[in-house]
Amino acid sequence: MSRIRRLLDWLRPGDLRLAAELAAIGLLIMVFLKVAHETTELDTDSMDEKILLALRNTPDDPIGPAKIEAAVMHISALGSGAVTGLLILIFTLYFALAGRWRYALLMLMTALGTLAAMGLLKWAYGRERPTIVTQIDPPGGLSFPSGHSMISMALYLTLGMLLAQAEKKRRMKIFCIAASATLAGMIGFSRMYLGVHWPSDVLAGWTAGATWALICGLVIRRVGGRQQIEGDQAPEATGDA
Repeated sequence: MSRIRRLLDWLRPGDLRLAAELAAIGLLIMVFLKVAHETTELDTDSMDEKILLALRNTPDDPIGPAKIEAAVMHISALGSGAVTGLLILIFTLYFALAGRWRYALLMLMTALGTLAAMGLLKWAYGRERPTIVTQIDPPGGLSFPSGHSMISMALYLTLGMLLAQAEKKRRMKIFCIAASATLAGMIGFSRMYLGVHWPSDVLAGWTAGATWALICGLVIRRVGGRQQIEGDQAPEATGDA
């Protein structure tokens, strides 16, 4: 125990944080690979079907009134290419106009990296969309991993970490991260509710997106601290004429 304490005293807080983040990235990659393997072996089919059917009164009728179905479709749209692309454009321009070029590049890296990985993974696994329930929001393309889940987790979690960097209070930092992760979680759930993705597709999308967001978070810490979000204000001259 004394050796462990000496080691913790020797390590800087930043070292411990880096180790924790690398461990989280490694864990997320392991979870994704496990889900992908089980999906390839068809071991997730039974559970996937049970979850999708549990969200339906009948295969054609999602649980809840029509207003719930409409609300879920709006939530799902927050992970669409149109909405996420617009947000990426807005924040990229914001950082560029504010002179925060490294953060502007970070937004582009988040978007392009996620899109490239998503396309490669969908091509590699080639899983078809669910057919045991009626798809409320007609999709296109392959199913694994869920693109909405992946891009929303990567984008919103990255934005949450950027906002957390600008906050001084711990509770606000936690709120920024929790709120962004919750929003991405709701978008992923909406894809299951609408019947356009298997639950394992969504889980894979979440883990892949969170992995990329954490990698971007490491970059955020390397390109600068809180002052780069808040802006470096030059002190006003106070000397006498």
